[in-house]
Amino acid sequence: MEKNVTRIKKSLTFVPRSLSQANTLLGELGATQDTINEIEKALADEIRAIKAKVAKKLGSLVVIRDTQLNSLFAYANQNKGVLTEDRRSIQLTSGTFGWRWSTPRVEIDGTDAETIEMLKETDNERYIRIIEEVNRQLLLEEKPAIDGISYEQDEEFFAVPKQKGKKAKTLTHAIDR
Repeated sequence: MEKNVTRIKKSLTFVPRSLSQANTLLGELGATQDTINEIEKALADEIRAIKAKVAKKLGSLVVIRDTQLNSLFAYANQNKGVLTEDRRSIQLTSGTFGWRWSTPRVEIDGTDAETIEMLKETDNERYIRIIEEVNRQLLLEEKPAIDGISYEQDEEFFAVPKQKGKKAKTLTHAIDR
């Protein structure tokens, strides 16, 4: 089931004139959703079958590729001093190989809590990040009256059609008013 909210623009649409017509329309909605579900299930089954078929072909190729890369690395690593005298990469007619620096990162010994304590003790508090953010959950629970803060709740339309062999799921879509 799609988790994103889909916006539906206003358009000329059939509007039921009675509860009976609304019931019929809800049944049609269920049938349409059943068809969508069947198509999506068939698609997922086909994708699984294709992935299984391709995995057999790819498996041996991945092993070959990894062996080739390891062989190239073994040669390059043995000859690194000669290959990298004045450059970090070697360009050949078949491609390029070499060494490059990774993105710098910070490694810490111990846990974050231990490191934070050590930074405080050694007067290096500027390396500790303090994050301030609005506690929206607490605001919703207590709902204090504060200028610039309001509490919103939208009314969303939902429909739960009966579907073949499935537990009914609520379809909720935001509809432009």
